[in-house]
Amino acid sequence: MDGLKMQQESNNNRIPSLVTECILLLLIAAFAFWVNRDIKIRGLYMDDLYMWSCYGEQSIWEFAFPIGTSTRFRPVYWLATYLQMMIVGTHVSRFVAFNIVCNIAAAWMLFYMAKKLSECRYVAAGVSICYLASRFAYYQIGQALGLMETMALVMAILILYLLYRYMQGDRDRPVSVRPDMRDRKTGYFAAALILYFLLAFTHERYISLFPMFYYVLTVRLLHQQAHNGTRKHWQRNHAGEWAAPAVVLAAIILIRSFAIGKALPAGTGGTEVTETFRISECIRYAFSQILYIFGVNDGPEHLNGLPWDQTPPLIKRCTKFSVLLIGLICIAFAILVLREIILAHRKDGTEAQGYAARFRKHAETCILFVMFIALCIGCSSVTIRVEMRWIYVSYAAALLFAAYMIGEISEGFSPGTGPDGESGGITLPRVLATLLFAGYCILSLNCNLFYRTCYPKLYFWPNQLRMNSLAAETIDKYGTEGIFGKDIYILENTYEMTDFYARTFFKPYDPEKKAEGTRVIFADSLSDVPAGDVLSGKALVLKEVPEENAYRDLTEEIIKNGQIPGDMLDAVS
Repeated sequence: MDGLKMQQESNNNRIPSLVTECILLLLIAAFAFWVNRDIKIRGLYMDDLYMWSCYGEQSIWEFAFPIGTSTRFRPVYWLATYLQMMIVGTHVSRFVAFNIVCNIAAAWMLFYMAKKLSECRYVAAGVSICYLASRFAYYQIGQALGLMETMALVMAILILYLLYRYMQGDRDRPVSVRPDMRDRKTGYFAAALILYFLLAFTHERYISLFPMFYYVLTVRLLHQQAHNGTRKHWQRNHAGEWAAPAVVLAAIILIRSFAIGKALPAGTGGTEVTETFRISECIRYAFSQILYIFGVNDGPEHLNGLPWDQTPPLIKRCTKFSVLLIGLICIAFAILVLREIILAHRKDGTEAQGYAARFRKHAETCILFVMFIALCIGCSSVTIRVEMRWIYVSYAAALLFAAYMIGEISEGFSPGTGPDGESGGITLPRVLATLLFAGYCILSLNCNLFYRTCYPKLYFWPNQLRMNSLAAETIDKYGTEGIFGKDIYILENTYEMTDFYARTFFKPYDPEKKAEGTRVIFADSLSDVPAGDVLSGKALVLKEVPEENAYRDLTEEIIKNGQIPGDMLDAVS
């Protein structure tokens, strides 16, 4: 009866906890839409339009597996984006909503990971909010191809978390009297390997995560030797796990070599890493990424929106204070580790072993997180520049690392389990660590919201605004029936729109993917536009407005005047 009563009380305690988590997850989702409310995609631009043109002209097999016709081989992503474009259809503006939903899923994933690591749902919510608010999200939300970055981030972080769970082994189970018994965590390792294979064909940069598999295997081997001295026996019984990463990497290299003729990833902007790599630049770019993670925009304006030396003093102070708060968390964690080293030497027997085991756990986990972040930074530093979107994975891992430290501080200084099922319950160390992290979240949120206002200075943003305006002045204004089959005259073309844009821009709005009869024609002046076609409704006339990165429709003014006099352009300016 006592056992049944305790179970009922436990279930009663879980209900409010579940309700709280659901509310937090809903707030996280609402925040994702709010923080990205100003990002719009009305017209496809750059890589998005090229990707759509492939989608519009190729079968799913040709699109996802372009054997011998591409410098990159990302069939997992290409399959996903093919489905993405099928779902979005002719509603181009829905790409942003699609990307936001995907990023919400990533934020929820981080929530559950951070909750497990910190044993505090409020810290987990802070991790998710910081992730969503980050200025690094500009590409993931503002371009259709942002789906690739989100997929790569989710897979990479999942690999990190699965390897962390595998590395911990069965710490909650006594050492087996049968040393050849396979532990219960092997599935984590297998899942991480599968994700690694898929990740390599989503974004080839993350092939660099390969060393992590042998690191966790080595840690598990040392665990086994420390527990019962059966190192060789364990190694023999886990031979498949030792061979699997090498086999998977060999398979990745062979498939890439067959598909595109080379194993090494290509560089940025059509460059080759083998031709552009410089050790000095790699070190400089790596240091730059570290500064980005801590809130400092260490790069040119066209890549980050606002360099650090132009940042307002208030934002600089907020950034420095946020680093201080994270530093205090790190110091508290370091004190905890030092305390465990001292107690491991002062105590005797089982108690000393317990403190030594906790120290090993902290050391191994710190190395795992640092290794992951270093590998992500390293693989993003070997090309010709650093783009903020590449830092998003490292930043997400850093947030999880902070959550881990908070959880260990709470447990290490206040061992035991509280009534809510979270390690340590409501204790002073937990409250202090959580408050420090809450302060960091508030300051980080303030800084990132400010930096998001600088997005229009990013290298692709002005052109995206122009494409949005072109769509607004044509498709949004007249509808597809008022556009398809007509000539669209654009005066001057100082934006240097290419023939590819002229041929392809309106096709995504057509269910048949053709927009037949629609032509974009560039004219030097209104005198080059056939007046009869405009007056009869066979043509539209648009003018560039460079100071607004926009277009302006002149058709109504022209029809209202009933002709195109020589000074018409000045009259409607």
